[in-house]
Parts: sequence; C-alpha cells; structure tokens
Amino acid sequence: MKKYSTLFIDLDDTLFDFKGASSEAFRETYELLEYGRFFESFDQFLQIYEPKNRELWLLYNAGKITKTELNRIRYSYPLEVVGHPDEALGARFGTEALSRIPHKNMLLPGALEMVDYLSKKYELFILSNGFMELQSQKMATTGLTKYFKRVILSEEIGRNKPDPALFEYALEVAGARRESSLMIGDAFETDILGAANVGIDQMFLNAKGEKDLSLTPTFEVASLREVCKYL
Repeated sequence: MKKYSTLFIDLDDTLFDFKGASSEAFRETYELLEYGRFFESFDQFLQIYEPKNRELWLLYNAGKITKTELNRIRYSYPLEVVGHPDEALGARFGTEALSRIPHKNMLLPGALEMVDYLSKKYELFILSNGFMELQSQKMATTGLTKYFKRVILSEEIGRNKPDPALFEYALEVAGARRESSLMIGDAFETDILGAANVGIDQMFLNAKGEKDLSLTPTFEVASLREVCKYL
C-alpha cells in the first residue's frame, strides 16, 4: 500500500449532504416567500431550478461566469420560466436559502466516523469550490472543524477545481508533496480528473455508480464506510 501523509477532501456531497440540506432550505424558503403563487408545487420549482443550476456550476467551475452571475441567474431563472420575472425576488430567495443551508447538521452516512479515523493517521484538508461564507459554518455546524488542518477554497485564488492552479496552491498551503497526497471527492470531473492532471492520487466516491469513466481512479468506493479499508 502506498504511504500517504496528506489527504485533501471535498466537502459538499462528499462529507456534507449538500443535496439534502439544500432541499430542506429551499422548501423552507419556498414556503416563506409564498412561491406557491408562481409554481404548481415545490417539485415543479426544483425541476426547473436543478438542471439550470448544474449547467451554471459547470460554467462557474470552468471560469466562464462569476460567482455573482451564478447566483443571479440560478435564482431568477425559475421565475422567468413560469412567466413571473422578478430578479429582486429571486435574489431574496437565494439570500434566504443560502443563509439556511450551512446551519443544517446533515452529514453523509459514515462521514464523521471516517474523518475521526483518518485524522489520527493523516493531515486532513478540505479542498472545495464552495463559497467562503458558507463552508466554515457548515464545518462548525456538523462538528467537522476540529479534524481538519485548514479549509482551502477556490475563492482564495479565483481558480476552481479542476484547474491545476488550485491543486498546486493546495499543495503549497499544506506543505505537502504530490506523491504522498490523495484527493477524495464525489465529482469525477472536478475532484478526480483535476487531481490526476497534477499527479495527485485520487479516491472517487462513486455513490451514483457512474460507468465508462475516462480515467481509472487510484481508488473507487461506493460509500464513505469503504474509505477506511484502503487507508
């Protein structure tokens, strides 16, 4: 078994149940702002919002739109689709929902046990494309903070995973060598390919069972409970 000393771990949908927390926060905000005036149901709202959100995040991760543009477009878009364009209301929805998400104590199964185990053997760092104002609060809410040496965010240098510059920056901040580092994440394009492109080994949390991957990760697991078998 190769000896690692430093583990970089993604946060959203790797440790923190971002999908579940977002759904709760969005439903609360939907009701608070009486979005039932505009949509047939909360599910209809999500069916409009989620594909556009994924599309915009791909553009954001590629550096093609800004954080401001990402947030403005994704929250105003559903209202436009149903014929009630209101950018101010969309912005209010976004502000309200984003303020609620980091206060949801929602980790993926096995996350806390895994980081507790790993922190006794390795130096742990969060490496995330998430926003500064949210990630530290998520860590505090879920009890993750004490296990990590530092939270490293793409906003610090204006480059997002999978940009090699962010991985190089993470190595520098951590004082780590690429040959003794491992990236753990759920997003194949950003976490796994990004790390591979700079010579960092990878562990792919493939909870969705993705097939026909363009690269064979160093390790592949279906759940966080499998991680400790390899480390």
